[in-house]
Amino acid sequence: MKSFFSSIQNLVKFIPYSVILTLLLILAPGCDTLTLADDIIPPPGSELSAELPTQSLLAGPLYPLVPPDPLAGEPIYQESCAPCHGASGRGDGSQASNLPILVKSLASPSVYRDSTPAEWYSLITEGNLERFMPPFSSLSARQRWDVVAYLYTLSTPPEETMRGMDLYQNNCAVCHGAAGGGDGSKSVNLGTPATDFTDQAYMAKKSAAEFFVAIRDGIGEDMPAFSDQLDETDRWTLATTLRHFTFTTAATIADLTENEVETTTQVVESLEQPDEAVIEAESESETGTVTGRVINATAGEIPSGLVVILHGFDSMQETFTESTIVLEDGSFAFEDVEMPSGRAYIASTEYQQAPYGSDVFVVEETTKHLDLTIHIFEAVNDPAMLKVDRLHIFFEYQEPGMLSVTELYILSNPSSYSVVPTSPGEPVVTFSIPENAINLRFDDGFLGERFVETPGGFGETAVVRPGMGAHQILYAYDLPYDRRIDLMHPVNMPIDAVVLLVRDNGLNIQSDQLFEAGRRDVQGENYIMYSSNRLEAGSELAIQISGRPSSAGALLPGDSGTSLIIGLTALGLVLIAAGIWLIRKTRTEEIIDEGDLAEDELSDELLSDEEIPEDADTLMDAIITLDDLYKEGELPEDVYHRRRAILKDRLKDLLEE
Repeated sequence: MKSFFSSIQNLVKFIPYSVILTLLLILAPGCDTLTLADDIIPPPGSELSAELPTQSLLAGPLYPLVPPDPLAGEPIYQESCAPCHGASGRGDGSQASNLPILVKSLASPSVYRDSTPAEWYSLITEGNLERFMPPFSSLSARQRWDVVAYLYTLSTPPEETMRGMDLYQNNCAVCHGAAGGGDGSKSVNLGTPATDFTDQAYMAKKSAAEFFVAIRDGIGEDMPAFSDQLDETDRWTLATTLRHFTFTTAATIADLTENEVETTTQVVESLEQPDEAVIEAESESETGTVTGRVINATAGEIPSGLVVILHGFDSMQETFTESTIVLEDGSFAFEDVEMPSGRAYIASTEYQQAPYGSDVFVVEETTKHLDLTIHIFEAVNDPAMLKVDRLHIFFEYQEPGMLSVTELYILSNPSSYSVVPTSPGEPVVTFSIPENAINLRFDDGFLGERFVETPGGFGETAVVRPGMGAHQILYAYDLPYDRRIDLMHPVNMPIDAVVLLVRDNGLNIQSDQLFEAGRRDVQGENYIMYSSNRLEAGSELAIQISGRPSSAGALLPGDSGTSLIIGLTALGLVLIAAGIWLIRKTRTEEIIDEGDLAEDELSDELLSDEEIPEDADTLMDAIITLDDLYKEGELPEDVYHRRRAILKDRLKDLLEE
């Protein structure tokens, strides 16, 4: 079994950078274990498809079937959420500074008071790409609700909860009951039933702000207003404390009120006894079926004797494997497969030296059947059918006498064939580096593994499957530097565009093949961007670097190991984000500049289906670029909003597909 880190590296190769961006931004640098949203180890020799599962993760009721446990949610939050949101939820996690947005403070009153558990559960389940938050589909429904419960404890410290319980017992328990169950001594005399604060379906839809208004203004004849008895601070304290009646560990809250021993007992009894039907359902060992189909997307023919392996993962560890032979029509089936909630399944196969995998499907509480599809392709040994969509280059003056160069290739395979090595261990594509380059390093692997040494550089042995912009190679090396370098960069494959980024600190770039494309703020530093037109295979990109920078850079760490790889990958995200922004901005400006189009002509051009990108990473940055242009006053408001809606809808469709 590969290590978790190696497996994630293997996965990164085949997922578009839009997905990588949302995943890697929650990495915890310097740790031995990495935290990802989809924290499933792919089986050896297989890679996960970039497509997301088509089944809805919100197909069930948006409330917990059993009381959520904030104590169980705490370790999940600290592992998966704290790197961005911070240990105490204040938006100050170790990775927060790497994001191009301010991370929301979950402990802020303006956030938790207006939120509902159902909204937070939906956000955790589906993510929010616009704010670089990934979906946490690897968590079971119960784990997600536990995290939601823990989020509410971040905003209510123990001393406030203790005061809230005192306020509740003194003002509310007589009607709503000591444990919040709506069964107080005066409830029988009410015209309408007292609210049951342990009702999960009801409470999941209510926010603290709604409770605050009810406490302040009252409800009808039965619920009096408490605006005179309680000041604003007490009303908010009481409103937020009501949420804790839905938690299974609410006994700890009542323990804080030393004089309410009887109340503590009632809270324990009412909140730790889930529905008997739920207990019975959870105790049963459910089984189901997994069926699927292998589709040859090149020739349509299914080879005889093809073996499909079904892999199951619990808590990031492979706990189930079973194999079967594919039938002549491409179908396969696994009977009596255990279906514990939260287990992830993926099917894999190998065909003509290339491994292929299905989507990852996570078992929900009601899952009885999974249907998995694996697409395979015929193999060829011809790298000439590949092309480079973009080559991103980053120059950074790391220390006196040394220049760091980072290169990110984004490859497309527009054919319907997988490009494989001529023989195991041979490179599929090759890359050239300068003769005096030292300290070559990769974001995924080492020389002798995925990468092999070749004359004048290195080669990559990984299979390149069909797809546009779905294959990336990210590496870096150092060059001795003494005020000037004349760099001749060989072009081994046709390159549609080069995007070069350099810190604006005295390092000068000159090239007849590059043109300056403006400045960009990256993590608080100004960078100058350059771009090129298409470069043909067999040509060279000539770049002259000169000058003495005023300061050394710090984007890419200089040590080895995990921190180096995380830093290199994070830098790759910076490169690709800046590059896509440049390309989309340049294209939009070309549209605007073409003959000073009238507003209706500009609208038609921007809103044309032909102008909509077909890959998720370009779509994401197109939205960001559109926002920038609108803020700069370069787009009419109507065109901006309509274009933005089109791009968002297309991005959503791509992810659902």
